[in-house]
Amino acid sequence: MKKSILLLLVTMILLPLGLIAQVEKTSNDYDGVKKAIETMIGWAIEKDFDALFAVTAHDPNFFHLWLMSNSQVIGYDNWVKYAERWKDPGFKGTRFEFKDLRINFSQDGNVAWYSTYIDDCGEFNGEESCLNDVFQTGVLEKRDGKWVHTQIHGSYPVDKVPAFYIKHFYKDLFKAQENKPEEKK
Repeated sequence: MKKSILLLLVTMILLPLGLIAQVEKTSNDYDGVKKAIETMIGWAIEKDFDALFAVTAHDPNFFHLWLMSNSQVIGYDNWVKYAERWKDPGFKGTRFEFKDLRINFSQDGNVAWYSTYIDDCGEFNGEESCLNDVFQTGVLEKRDGKWVHTQIHGSYPVDKVPAFYIKHFYKDLFKAQENKPEEKK
């Protein structure tokens, strides 16, 4: 009986302050933001371009950068053009997994930002490859009741860059060191 009275008193105090409603709103928005984040990666499994573009801000300030500088895209129209590469019939997403997904909300609840580590796997001409433990961040805004990405960024921490990237992008550096005569001591 004492617990029921205490719960009723707490509810009567917090309800006018809007705190209970805010917790519920955040919980529902958390699910909506999580779904938009999952859609931004998961669309590739079914190659559902409509789903991809539905979770993208349709304005010139949209920003995307995934791992390499040649993936930088600014503006929705450029994003649509960039996405043409994924229409190749040899490409399809196969699976993805988020690890340690953290979602935060602005005070008014209309902006969310997140960070996660992601495994993103796809297939090209029947051969699967995965990008594992990519650190992904993003910003979403609630527009017309829907969560859309305004910014997406994926990168590797410098101490976790996969060896194949290092060999690819720094091959000239390694060649120069291999060809360098040994210094006399």
